[in-house]
Amino acid sequence: MSKKTTFSRRQVLAGASAVGVVGFPNIVRAQTREIFIGGPATPGLTDGLFPLIEKKLNVKVLYEGTNSLINLEKIRSNKARPTMTLTMMDDPVLILAEREKVIKKLPADVTNLADLPAGAKPRDAMWANWCQPLCSFSYNTQSLPKGLDSYAEAWDPKFKERIIIISMRITQAIAPLLAATHHVTKKPLDQCMPDWQQGIERMKQLKPNIIQVSTNAPQAQQLLETGECDLYMAPDSRTTLQRKSKGAPVDQGKPKEGILAMPAGIALVEGGPNQDIGIQFLNEMLSPDIQAYIAKTFFSKPTNSKTVLPADLSFPDLVALDWEYFADNRNAMIERFEREVSAR
Repeated sequence: MSKKTTFSRRQVLAGASAVGVVGFPNIVRAQTREIFIGGPATPGLTDGLFPLIEKKLNVKVLYEGTNSLINLEKIRSNKARPTMTLTMMDDPVLILAEREKVIKKLPADVTNLADLPAGAKPRDAMWANWCQPLCSFSYNTQSLPKGLDSYAEAWDPKFKERIIIISMRITQAIAPLLAATHHVTKKPLDQCMPDWQQGIERMKQLKPNIIQVSTNAPQAQQLLETGECDLYMAPDSRTTLQRKSKGAPVDQGKPKEGILAMPAGIALVEGGPNQDIGIQFLNEMLSPDIQAYIAKTFFSKPTNSKTVLPADLSFPDLVALDWEYFADNRNAMIERFEREVSAR
C-alpha cells in the first residue's frame, strides 16, 4: 500500500510560482504603476485633473503640495536618491533646478511638445508649461463691485489697512512690484523688471494701506472673501476664479496696464523613479483634451495650440516676463522687500 502524500500551503505556493501561477490568479499581482509628484497646493489637482489621467493610464499618483521654493529644497535634499518622478514649479524656480542639474531635458517621447509654442517649452524643452494662469490682483466684489481700472488706484488712502500683499517669496508677488515700477517709470510691465528697485520705493508708499504681508495664501483668501480686506495682491486665476465659480464674492482684476502670464511648469526629476510612467503622464497633461479640461478647471490659458476651448471660455492677451532675470535677482528683491516693505 502506498504512503499518502501531503503538501503544505507553502509548498503549493512555491510550486505555483514555478509553473507560472496557473490556476492561482490572485497570488501574484502586477507591479503598481506609481509616481510621486511635488507641486503647488492648488485645488482641482488631486480631486479632478489627476484622477482623469490616472484612470486613462492606469497609474497611481502620490502628491505633495507646497510652494515652488520649498519643493525645490526637497528635491535638493533627496538629490542622491530622488523620490519624485515629476515636479510642478514656477519657471523661475525651474531655472534654478536646471542649473543645479536636478531636472532633465524632456525627451522626444513627450510627443505633444510639438504643439506647444516655443515660449511654453523653455530652455529648449527642459520643461513644459502645462498652463498659463492669469495674475493681477483679486478683489472683494461686495466692497468693490467694479474692481479697479488701474493698479495705481491701490495707493488711494481709502484703502488704508484694506490690502493684503503676497510675500515676495511667492512668485505672484512680482505683479504688485511691477505695477509699482510701472507707476514710477511709465514703462510697459514687460520692460519694468530691471527697474524693480524703483518699484520698491513706490511700494513703501503703499504701506499705510497694507494690513498684512502674507505667506499663507488660504488665510489671505479667506480674509478677502469675508470682507476683512478689499484687495489681495496677487493670487492668480487658479485660486481667484476657482473660488468665484464656487460662489465666493471675489473676482480677478483686469487693470489697463495688463495681466501677467504666470508660468506653471512641469519637469522630469533627474534620476527619479518610474520615468517611463512620468513621461506618459506629462504627455497626457499636454494633450488637447486634458488641456481643455485644465483651461476650464483652473481658469488658465492652455498651452497646446490644438486645444479647443468651450464657446463660453476665452482668455485675454497676457504679459510675458523675463523669468531668468527674476531668478537671478529674486534674493535681492526678497531681502529689500522684507526690510523696507514687510517690516513694521
